Amino acid sequence: DETGKFGATPIIMFILDDHHAHHMRTAAEEVKARGADLIIITDKAALARDLDDNPIIIPQNGPMTALGGVLPLQLIAYELAMLRGINPDTPRNLAKAVTVD
Repeated sequence: DETGKFGATPIIMFILDDHHAHHMRTAAEEVKARGADLIIITDKAALARDLDDNPIIIPQNGPMTALGGVLPLQLIAYELAMLRGINPDTPRNLAKAVTVD
């Protein structure tokens, strides 16, 4: 079927109200047309119109706005790890060394 063996592919996108907004929205429209399930993180709900019925809205903070978008991504990563039974505090092959100059 169109959505694949396990359903639609989820894609998380930042569409912020900046000079890249048009390009990001165009990319979102293209992947949605190919059957992707979009999760949009934005600082302006109108940018997600017709793409995601329930976008994650973050506050506008000038050039620091994208940094605020990292928080929902961290929560999504944590929840996915927990659903898969993976301990997010002990990733495999992580070098736990501190280098001091």
